[in-house]
Amino acid sequence: MTLHDPPTLITTPVLLVPTAPFERVGALPQRHTVPGAELLVFQFANGYGAAVTRQLSRPEESAFEFCVLDCMQPTPQPCFSTTVATSFVSGLSREGTEGLLMLTERLGLHPLRVRANSSLLDEDF
Repeated sequence: MTLHDPPTLITTPVLLVPTAPFERVGALPQRHTVPGAELLVFQFANGYGAAVTRQLSRPEESAFEFCVLDCMQPTPQPCFSTTVATSFVSGLSREGTEGLLMLTERLGLHPLRVRANSSLLDEDF
């Protein structure tokens, strides 16, 4: 290659994995691939989050599973004490899953986050 040759663009093939776009949700998920599925883990500023699994072998209308997460633990844990979902929910469409994500994102502050905020207000800086 000489200085007068046009540059060669080298591209790496992109791994194409079906994704579940949730445009009306503010947080970007961590993506994990598991056998036969894609796992999306969301964490929201209110201290909650969600685990969304898309089963790749199922039709889009019923491919999603949803669970609210308590993200105030060192590792997010399933949380069944919110008004959004009191258990794992399966057989969801993308639209239904997006609605649950939006509700989770809009939950009030997690009680531990409220306590932490109160403690910070009492501190002198």
